[in-house]
Amino acid sequence: MDILPIEDISKFNQITGKIKEKIENCDGLIRVVTHHDPDGLTSGAIVLKTLIRLNKNAHMTILEHLSKESIEELAKENDKMFIFCDMGSGQIDLMDKLGFNAVILDHHPPEIAETEIGNILQLNPHIFGANGAKEISASGVCYLIARLFEYYDLAPIAIVGAIGDMQHLPFIGLNKYILNEARKYRYLSVIKDIVYNCYNLPISRSIYYSTQPYIRELSSIDKIKEILEGLELNPEKKGMSVNEAENLLKCFEKFNKNDELMVDRYEINNKINDAFYLSEVLNACGRKEMTAVGIGILLGDDECIKHGEKLYVEYKEELIEELKNVKLNSMDNIEYFIGEKGKTGIIAALMVKDKPVLGFNEQGEIYKVSSRGSKELVECGLTLSEAMAISREFGGDGGGHNIASGAAIQKNYLNEFLEKVDEIVGKQLKR
Repeated sequence: MDILPIEDISKFNQITGKIKEKIENCDGLIRVVTHHDPDGLTSGAIVLKTLIRLNKNAHMTILEHLSKESIEELAKENDKMFIFCDMGSGQIDLMDKLGFNAVILDHHPPEIAETEIGNILQLNPHIFGANGAKEISASGVCYLIARLFEYYDLAPIAIVGAIGDMQHLPFIGLNKYILNEARKYRYLSVIKDIVYNCYNLPISRSIYYSTQPYIRELSSIDKIKEILEGLELNPEKKGMSVNEAENLLKCFEKFNKNDELMVDRYEINNKINDAFYLSEVLNACGRKEMTAVGIGILLGDDECIKHGEKLYVEYKEELIEELKNVKLNSMDNIEYFIGEKGKTGIIAALMVKDKPVLGFNEQGEIYKVSSRGSKELVECGLTLSEAMAISREFGGDGGGHNIASGAAIQKNYLNEFLEKVDEIVGKQLKR
């Protein structure tokens, strides 16, 4: 196998060896804590499957946000060993002060760029010169531990997580390494195909629910069926042949999206065997607050798979309706909207054009914020993690990646927060 594309491979091997030893030597219950999005769910599943195969006792907790309060609550159990997936690198100082015995497997910029802090071992790509926003997601970081035990069949799950974090356009760095490893062991194959063939749905529904790409002109199921029937395609049929896909692409040329409609499909060794579709189903499970169903899907439970596919349909129906009704407000350097919990992030991402978009949803006395940019904006200097960090001045907290970040603020500071973010983004884009 080729050498991992990591700058300091010696330091990497040292910390991964220590993490492997720490897991092997733990005889008690291991507490796995992970995030509720597709990358977090796949991360948690990789770790859980690894622990099960090692005959370890494990209990999983899935969180939307690793807050100070949740860390303090978990600290009451700090006689146990913890494994934090897709979170923890931004709170490592507090964990150390509270005496955690833990492993952190994260890809967000670390608060402390060290592999060992007290009784905490941290594996984070940023420490080794890799970009956690582009080159590897948390599920990939977790897989780098699983592969030490030769569990190479878990590589496709890491690819699903990377897709969920939009790191597949294209796969580079460690993601590409993991993809190639999955292909080498024949756990994954790549097929050039129309995106609508990814879904286990009738063609009409695949088109209607598709948000990658989102074609506003195709927001009516009746119009879609009319188009398909005009091409002599059965709207209720699942999947298209090569010729049928080519005819549809010709018909859709007017929407200027054909470069996004032809994709690399990743067929994997899973009961839901399309990586892109699986990431979408997991996203629906997280957004509908049914994360246990998502973990069940990744563990191969048939009832969870049925439930998850129903959740996907429900979530997409709700999302399409909200997309039709969303009202964007424009400022000098950003756009924003007020939406519903569970959908603001995806809507913000779909609405990005020449300005980053912020989506707000009201939760009690606070607003949760999802901010999204584009690769083009990032290339111009956009760093949303920096912009969202300003939320600390408005009674909240925030951070994430340059292209996608989140925050929470006190409701009464909404206007001041927007003005400050608008100012910060403006300065970033003029650098």
